[in-house]
Formats: sequence, structure tokens, C-alpha cells
Amino acid sequence: MERFKRSGSKFVVEETSDEKLTVELDVDFNRRPAVNHFRTTSLHVTHHSSADYEYRIDGTSVFCRLIEDWHNEPGVPQYQNVRDGVVLESAIRGRNNAAWREWFHGFNVDDEINPVRKEVKWHEMEAVSWHGLKYFIVAKKLPQPDALRYLRQELERLQTGAAAFFKEAEKYRLERDDNSRLIDRLRVAEGKTQPPDHEIQKLFASPENVGITDLEFSWERKLTRVLEKLLAE
Repeated sequence: MERFKRSGSKFVVEETSDEKLTVELDVDFNRRPAVNHFRTTSLHVTHHSSADYEYRIDGTSVFCRLIEDWHNEPGVPQYQNVRDGVVLESAIRGRNNAAWREWFHGFNVDDEINPVRKEVKWHEMEAVSWHGLKYFIVAKKLPQPDALRYLRQELERLQTGAAAFFKEAEKYRLERDDNSRLIDRLRVAEGKTQPPDHEIQKLFASPENVGITDLEFSWERKLTRVLEKLLAE
């Protein structure tokens, strides 16, 4: 029996009552076939957006760049920030008026422009980007043996790194608590005093020493679930 099927081109990033984000591979903005493109569709409360990205694979690294986007919000004129891979800076600055600032409280034109300037340039997709989209692309695009090997290696790296990080946290009088709201995935061990902020900062600066980043540690449970699902297909 084949262990690794390549059917399905939709990746569900997030799906809650307030937010839904999906990615479709190898289609363009209008869902026409387009190799090495992916389309994102996002609904966050009342804000709906979609975008077309181009991607390429180099070994097991995935790179992408934004080609086009659209945004819809009730009571707000539909708008774009990027078209044909170009930041529409003049349009973004043109929206910087009293009416727009009333719709979007705290709107800062540079905060709107600077992120998309980075998005239109080729940049490497990290494991945490879109909660594991990189793994989905690798699973669908690499030869099966190469994909399985890479996904298994990543699963081991994340699980081993997270375990080592929890072990390191014990030195700071902390223990695992994935539901903690005080410290990410950690709580103060019973009978111990909370470490000062500078010690917590030192701890969270250390995950790379055990093979994962601080963001990978934060999202390790989500990323490992994605990997386990892909490996089981």
C-alpha cells in the first residue's frame, strides 16, 4: 500500500469561529492552473483577503514572493496593496486620509507599506510560516523518498528540540504547561518562585542552542501535528 499519497492541493492553516485561512497550491489569483503559485484565502472576523504568491523549491528550502492581493472589509472600499509583484505605494499613501484612519484606528502608512515591501521580494519560507505550509509544499512536490526523509527529520528535530528546551527550563524553576497564559508553554514549578524577567528572556533566547527557534518551540505542537498527518497520508 502506498504510504504517501499526493492527492489534494488545499492546506488549512487555521479554522476557527473567528478566523479561516486556507492555501491552494498551483493555482493563480483566479484559481486557474498555475504551476509554482499558491493562493491564500483569509477571513478574519469581517476582513476578507486573498493573495497570489509565487514559490520555488531549492533542495528542501522553499522560497516565495507576493504577486497580488485583494482586501475586503464591510463599509470600506475594496483595495489592493500589491499588483504584478509591485507594491502600490502611491495608492496606500493615497488612502492615508481622515476617512481611512476612522475606518482603521491607529492606521500608519509606513506600517502598511514596509511589510509588503518584504513580501514582494524572494524570501525563505520558515517552518512556522502559515503554520507549516512549507512542509505541505515539500510533501506534494519532492520525490516521495526525499519528502518522507525530510519530514521525518523535521519531526525528530522539533520533538527533540522541544524536549531539550523543557529540560533547560527546569534550571529556571519552570515546568511544562502547554496551556499557560503567563509564560509560553511553561509555568512556575510548585513551591518555586517565578524567575525574574531577564532570566525568562535568557531562556527564550536559547532554543536555537537545542536545534529549534523560539517560534518553533511556541508552535511545536501545531507543526508536529502537520508533520504527523503528512507522514500518515
